[in-house]
Amino acid sequence: MDFEKEFIEKLIKKDQNAFNEFYLKTVDLFSRYLNTNYFLESSEIEDILADFYVKWRDVCDKYKFEQSFSAYVWTIFKNLLKDNFKKHKDIPFTSISSWSDENESFEDTLQDDLDIIDFLEEEFQFKQIEEAMHGLDSDSRELIYLKFVEWKDNNEISEIFWLSVDNIRQKIFRALKKLKEILKQQ
Repeated sequence: MDFEKEFIEKLIKKDQNAFNEFYLKTVDLFSRYLNTNYFLESSEIEDILADFYVKWRDVCDKYKFEQSFSAYVWTIFKNLLKDNFKKHKDIPFTSISSWSDENESFEDTLQDDLDIIDFLEEEFQFKQIEEAMHGLDSDSRELIYLKFVEWKDNNEISEIFWLSVDNIRQKIFRALKKLKEILKQQ
């Protein structure tokens, strides 16, 4: 989600054309995120997106340029999503800080992710990967989405999750490892 400073300034000033452009450039991104990570009907997704863009219009002027714009937008989106699940769902929304550390040593997580990525690319079709993603916890799905669909680097993801880069790297590794196990069982 890269926008030029000029464009962000227009958003902060609540320029209607800038909002329209922001919507057009981001709606597919957020829609794909919701489709990939949650079992929601299209009407629910549309409602969440509508709520997000209304909320975004209200709070975009609070953005400070020393922050990452992408992290700011994702934080607003995720907070709105959490609020939505609290209001409208009987299922609990997993909090960001609820990851469990699986007693793996730091050295175990230093393995190269390429062998896992190669395995995923060579052995399975996209549909199989998409189905297997539903076997992951919500945080793992979100990490994989941000890393491999959004192509965010670990620094950007660490800003979104408010965790260290090393912690993010370890969690991505664990998520990919779990995904690989699920795919092997299919």
